[in-house]
Amino acid sequence: MGRRSHQKAARSASRSPIGTESSRPGPAPSTDGHFSLDGGFAPALETAGRGRKRGMPERRIVFVDAARGLAVALALYIHSLATFGSWYRLPLLGQGLVRLITSAATPTFVVLFGAMLEMVYYRGLVQGGTARVRSRLLHRSWSCYVAYLATVAASVLGGRRGVLHGVAAALSLGDSQYGNILKFYAFALLLAIPLLDFRRRRGLVPTVVVGLVPWAAVFWLDRVAWPPPSSHLSYLTAMLVGRPVGRAWISLLHSQALIVVGMTIGWSLSAGSETRRWTVFYRTATIVFLAALAVACAVMVGLGPRQALAGYLTLRFRASHHVGYYAFGLLEATTLLIGLSLLLPPRLPYSARLAPFLCLGRSSLFAFTLGNCLLDFWPRSWQLPVATGFLAGALVPPLVMCVVLLVDAQLLDPIPARATPAAVPPALRPHEH
Repeated sequence: MGRRSHQKAARSASRSPIGTESSRPGPAPSTDGHFSLDGGFAPALETAGRGRKRGMPERRIVFVDAARGLAVALALYIHSLATFGSWYRLPLLGQGLVRLITSAATPTFVVLFGAMLEMVYYRGLVQGGTARVRSRLLHRSWSCYVAYLATVAASVLGGRRGVLHGVAAALSLGDSQYGNILKFYAFALLLAIPLLDFRRRRGLVPTVVVGLVPWAAVFWLDRVAWPPPSSHLSYLTAMLVGRPVGRAWISLLHSQALIVVGMTIGWSLSAGSETRRWTVFYRTATIVFLAALAVACAVMVGLGPRQALAGYLTLRFRASHHVGYYAFGLLEATTLLIGLSLLLPPRLPYSARLAPFLCLGRSSLFAFTLGNCLLDFWPRSWQLPVATGFLAGALVPPLVMCVVLLVDAQLLDPIPARATPAAVPPALRPHEH
């Protein structure tokens, strides 16, 4: 792929808020893993399908669930604008402003995915649950792929993809309308098995290096003869390594950097005593923010501020897997995490008042899948004007939240009964560290 292919993909990206896939983002979705405050392995690995343990909200970090839930809401909002047709009636300035806000979703998904690997699965490995952790990763990978298949089926039944394309997409040789980040998660969870094993044997710093090293190979990617865009195989190679350009909006190769950064943040949230861990978190998040800012500034110096911002806001960077997309995206994700951690202090317990508003973060896999499947069934002929579309899009996340709460009410204890403030878990008490 040469410069001409990159420019063609970039032009195509600039005409859509999300491209053919738009994970804007996830992934989201997220893995719906439990971020236990005390690093407890057993409750942390309870899966949504089998039901969460009573009292699980007391083991979660409020601002982490809030960040994941906000990422789900942002992704559903931009998808809604595209589905309702309102996006295409926006002026360029309006599109840029909307993208500036919603573009934080996918980087936040991926960073929190890395944090989950460190806080949940790595802690399980340390506690001697190697076989169980691998089994859970495989189970979670399959759950994400089933969710992806649901979005594929919805895109076919909703008339947004043909039957043959849907069959190809089910085999990872095509794409769904909005759920491709779920396929990304399924593969990323498989790759997490050797990554976590390396983390246990070598430590965190070498693992971070391993996650950053693939960027050294990016410069040689265009010298390889990848399947042409007309080939179904191009969807798979693009998801794995980002080539050919334009077939996938997120790749495993390029995203390893965000994953290991997320693992570093996850480490900071589980390091030492309760008081110390929040200090370590803010210090780590600040370092990550400054590093991303340095790379973003280098991109702006090389291309010029106007071209750099335009590349990010028009999705040209994302379409070509440009380093600028990951730098600017990491800036937004880190800003979101730091901001929410200040708004919702780490020691803030789950409460009956907070729990309903955090359900998108607690059940992010289900919420993201449900919301996008519903959008696939919106009739294509029902196009909304800008104002109406903006209002309707803003109602989609609350609607999904209500459905999630109704499902939770059938599977779990009532929220007030299971979300009462709890004492600090024994593992967090300073005298035990």
